[in-house]
Amino acid sequence: MSITRSPDSTRSGPGASSGPGRPRGGLRLAGFTARLTLGAQLLAMLTVLAGALVLPDVAPGLPAVAYLAATAVLVIGFLASLITHELAHAVVARRHGATAEEIRIGFFGGTAHGRHEYATPRGLWRAAAAGPASSLILAAASAGIALGLAALDAGRLPAAVFAAFAWINIVLAVLNLLPGAGLDGGRLIQALAWARSGDRARAAITAARVGQAAGAVLLTGGVTALALGYLDGIWAALIGLAMIGAARVQAREVQAITALAGLYVRDVLARSGSAEAIPGWHTVQSFLDDQAGSTEARSTGAGGAGAPLGVIGASVFPLRDFEGHPAGLLTLSQLALVPAAQRDRSRLIDIATPVAEVVTTTPDEPLGQLLSRLSIRPAIPAALHTAGHALVLTEDGAPAGVLTPEDFRRAGQAGRLAQGRPGP
Repeated sequence: MSITRSPDSTRSGPGASSGPGRPRGGLRLAGFTARLTLGAQLLAMLTVLAGALVLPDVAPGLPAVAYLAATAVLVIGFLASLITHELAHAVVARRHGATAEEIRIGFFGGTAHGRHEYATPRGLWRAAAAGPASSLILAAASAGIALGLAALDAGRLPAAVFAAFAWINIVLAVLNLLPGAGLDGGRLIQALAWARSGDRARAAITAARVGQAAGAVLLTGGVTALALGYLDGIWAALIGLAMIGAARVQAREVQAITALAGLYVRDVLARSGSAEAIPGWHTVQSFLDDQAGSTEARSTGAGGAGAPLGVIGASVFPLRDFEGHPAGLLTLSQLALVPAAQRDRSRLIDIATPVAEVVTTTPDEPLGQLLSRLSIRPAIPAALHTAGHALVLTEDGAPAGVLTPEDFRRAGQAGRLAQGRPGP
């Protein structure tokens, strides 16, 4: 049962680490592939903007090329700091049985550490502490280089860049050590509670409560600072609000995962009523005609535009490619966005969520473990339609069905009934 999840959990796990259609490439470090998402690229652009605004004031009178070079080094160093932080998590987690092979850097930092499974609380706290420790080491090294450059009178610009590296890594360590859900500090609290109680679920609830309390303190302090005229208090208030919300989400998810204890994907798949995989190269029009099922149903489509979406039995459909491999997930909401005039030339694969952005699983995965991987931030707009869904794959990688949020809801209700517990 997985309860060490981060809000940024990505699409990995049984049958998902390198599924068909997943993009390759990325920076290979210590056996892991580091990839930058669109969020990380946005962070890089914001860093460029900050460098362009601040560096000329810190070290005035230099050529434009010097500021450009310093800004480039600042961006590279910032991204390298984020990657190093997550790489430290991943390396230690691997020593304690984690099997993830990919590190993704997003707008809010890394997105891999929270999904790792640990057999003991020692693995959890060591992996959680590794990230902030690496950031503090980088901060100390950067500060030392900045002081050395200043002592050698090497110029204000190089010293300012390394001083910025030190500040970035200190902020990264401090923010991650806050006792909030999904943060390293919250995982340290969870590891301590797990070691004391021996119950992972109870430890996660304890960590969530501590996160709520810490968020309330930050929120109160921020609001008080704003009332006294200190505008910087807004940051503490916003962080506090985020911590309270994340803690509540974690508590609800732990309750839901606990209700699914003992259930596997195969137990729900047989009752899910999901459709068989359909060819992704078919057009929307041909798909609607096939789904109509009768002449009467086809005649109800206005102007021969196909069957109304309401006559289609399933709500989500797995797509396959020419070789039978999974190609993506298609929902009724995605179909509804296609104008009637474009249905005869729009392919299903072009409007569906690509398989690289879909959570995949196998029939033998524990349902609670799968549920812990579903709360993701979609990387592309199309994935908004399939959030909370999971594509089930057979041993040979062929689509076997789809689990929907309704399937998880029913399984959770059945689990609570079997365990004699009330719903959340």
